Amino acid sequence: MRSKYIFLLFLPLFMIALLPSCDESTGSVGIGMIEDDDIVTPGRKTFPIELENMLVDKDSVSNKSLLAYVGKFTDETFGELETSYMTQLFCLDDFRFDFDRIVKDTVWENGPGSAIKSFDFKDVSCYIDLRYDDFFGDSINPCQLEVYRLNKDLQADDMESYADPEEYYDKESGFLGRVAYTAANTSLDEDDRTATKDIIVALPEEYATEILNANYFHPEYFSDADAFIENVFKGMYVRQSMGNGTILYVNNSSLNINFTMYVDSAGVYPIKRKTPGYTEQDSTSIYSVSFNSTREVLQANQFANVFNESIINDTEHAYMKAPAGIYTSVKIPIGKLASELAEDTIMGVRLSVKAYRNEDGPYEMDLPNDILLVKKSEAYEFFRQNELPDNLSSYVATLNTGDNTYVFNNIASIITSSIADYRTGNDGVIDENAVEEYVLIPVDVTVTSDSSSSSTETTSVRTTMKPIYAKLPKSGNVIEVSYIRLGGF
Repeated sequence: MRSKYIFLLFLPLFMIALLPSCDESTGSVGIGMIEDDDIVTPGRKTFPIELENMLVDKDSVSNKSLLAYVGKFTDETFGELETSYMTQLFCLDDFRFDFDRIVKDTVWENGPGSAIKSFDFKDVSCYIDLRYDDFFGDSINPCQLEVYRLNKDLQADDMESYADPEEYYDKESGFLGRVAYTAANTSLDEDDRTATKDIIVALPEEYATEILNANYFHPEYFSDADAFIENVFKGMYVRQSMGNGTILYVNNSSLNINFTMYVDSAGVYPIKRKTPGYTEQDSTSIYSVSFNSTREVLQANQFANVFNESIINDTEHAYMKAPAGIYTSVKIPIGKLASELAEDTIMGVRLSVKAYRNEDGPYEMDLPNDILLVKKSEAYEFFRQNELPDNLSSYVATLNTGDNTYVFNNIASIITSSIADYRTGNDGVIDENAVEEYVLIPVDVTVTSDSSSSSTETTSVRTTMKPIYAKLPKSGNVIEVSYIRLGGF
C-alpha cells in the first residue's frame, strides 16, 4: 500500500511538470496558479455545433489555378454552373525566329533594294491548341467553343477576385475562332484517341504573319514575357458558346505558328538557302513554334452558379459546393465552452463531419479530397495572402474514403484564441451565448516531396475550381473537447 501511495503522489507532480509545454500549443481557458499538491484530473465533454450554408460572393474568391475550366453543366440537385477563362501566353526571353532559314518573299517599300516593308511567309498557318486530360460530364455531348483576343492586360489583382471578361475583350473585333467538339474526341477513330486530348481552333494566317513580322521588325517586343504580352498578344478568352453537360479541365493553352524552313537532304537540320557549294534542289520542312500558358503568366477562371432554391433553403443539410459556390459555416459556442470550462485547460478539440455524395443525377460529382477550416472573418484573406495551414489558425483535413468523413483531430488553438480575442474586445468578459463562426472550404493542396529526407511539404492551398460537392447533415454534429482540471471534480 505504501508504494502505491507514493506513486499516486508522484503522478500529479509529473503531469504538472508537463503543463507549460502543453499550454503553449493549445492555450488555456481558465487555469491559474498551480500548487504542488493539486490533483490534475483529465476530462472530456461534447458541445453541439451548428452547420449552415454560406453562399460565396464570387467577387471575393481567388481565381488562381493551374488548371483552366470551360463548359456548362446543369445539375438536377444544384442548378447551373458555367465556366470560362482568360489566359496570357509565355514568351522565352529574347526569342527570335530563324529568318535566314524561313521560306519567304520580301515585300519592299519601293521595289527590290528599297526598304523592307514586310515579309510574305510561305505555308504559314496558325491555330490555338487547348489540351486536357480530364473533364466532368457527358463525354459525347456536342459542344462549341469560341476564342477571343484580349485587348486589355490582365493584372495580378485580377487573380484575387472575379474578373469580368466583358472588360477585357471586344466580342466583334476580338473574335479569333470557334470549333465544335466532344470531350471524348469522337471526331477521331477510337483507336487514335489518347488520355491527353486536344481541341484545335484554326485561326486566319494573318495572325501568324503579324507575329512573325513583329519579331523581325521589333525584336524588343520579344525580350521577355511582359514585353510580348504588352506589345504582341495580350492573351485570350475561352468560352463555351453552345452545349450543356460538359466541363473541360484544360491543363495547357497555346498559340501555335507553323511555317516552312529550308533543310538539308535528310530534312532534319535547317540550312541557309543556296549556301556556297550547295547545288542540290532546296528541301523544305514544316516547323512550329508555340506560345503557352505557364506558371510564369496569369490565368483567371470565371464561373457563374445559379442554385436551386431547394438547396439554399435545405433545413436538413448543409453543403460544400465548388467552384466557389457554397461553403459550410460551422458555428461553435465558444461562450458556453468558456463558461463550462472556466477553471480548466483545454488540451484538445476534435471536429468530425460526415459527407454524402450526390446520387440524384447521371453524373456523380466527387467529394472534395481536402477541405480547409478557418475563421469566417479570415477566409478570403487566407487565399489572397497565399497562406498555408499552420494548425494554429487554419487546418486541412483529408477525406477518409472508408466512411466519407473529414476529421480535424485537434483544433484547440483556434478555439482558445477565439475565446481570448472575444475577451480582449469585451473588457475581459465573454458572453455565455457567444458563438464564433468558421468555414469549411474545398481546396486543392499541392505537396512536394524531398527524396533525400523522405519528407513532404505543403507548398500551396487553393480554392477548388472543379465541380465537386459534399452534403453534410445539420443535426447531431458536435465537437469533442478534452481538458484537464485541477483539484478534482
